[in-house]
Amino acid sequence: MKISAIETQGFTLVELLVAMVLAGVVTAGIYSLYRSQQRSFAAQDELSQLQAKMRTALYFLERDISTAGCDPTGSAGAGILFADANVIRITEDRNANGDATEYNEDITYSLYTSSGIAKLGRKTPASASNQPLAEYVDALDFVYLDKDGNPLTTPVSEPNKIRSVQITLVGRTAMPSPNYKDTAVYSNQQGNVVFGPANDSYKRLLLTTEVLCRNMALK
Repeated sequence: MKISAIETQGFTLVELLVAMVLAGVVTAGIYSLYRSQQRSFAAQDELSQLQAKMRTALYFLERDISTAGCDPTGSAGAGILFADANVIRITEDRNANGDATEYNEDITYSLYTSSGIAKLGRKTPASASNQPLAEYVDALDFVYLDKDGNPLTTPVSEPNKIRSVQITLVGRTAMPSPNYKDTAVYSNQQGNVVFGPANDSYKRLLLTTEVLCRNMALK
């Protein structure tokens, strides 16, 4: 009687090496795709945060500047007290008590640096120091126009002549973007350069608007 042997077969060393190489290639491809999607998501999140902070900052600027000079009693002396290219100080008598020096009635906007970060500051008598409205702001620019729409030389020697203000803000993301270089030049509505080119890896957003100072026409 013959006893037949059952032959067992396994992988050769070459086959194992080929399988390991293929597995490594597939794993590397999956990781590369994951990292690319992760970077794309992070970049989109950074841009969303940039847009949100810039629009919030512009909202406060528009709101306060548009009501500059509000003086229901005519005795508060409210108006635009200081108007320079990068700084504006306004007053308004919000509660109509004849005093424009109270909280949220005497407001100064300017850029300042804290912990190495450029910020847009809003200062009132109550805070006595700049309160940050937005971080990573590269440029804040004001252009003041008279009743005929002509730009006034800054600092404006006669702020009571101001009828509208063109505001330009340039902000950047908090984190740089790989494989990106910002070579753009950012200008205000008059075509004057306010920032750039930075030649760095941060993405930026420019917002600009013109605000009518309706109360200043009554001065």
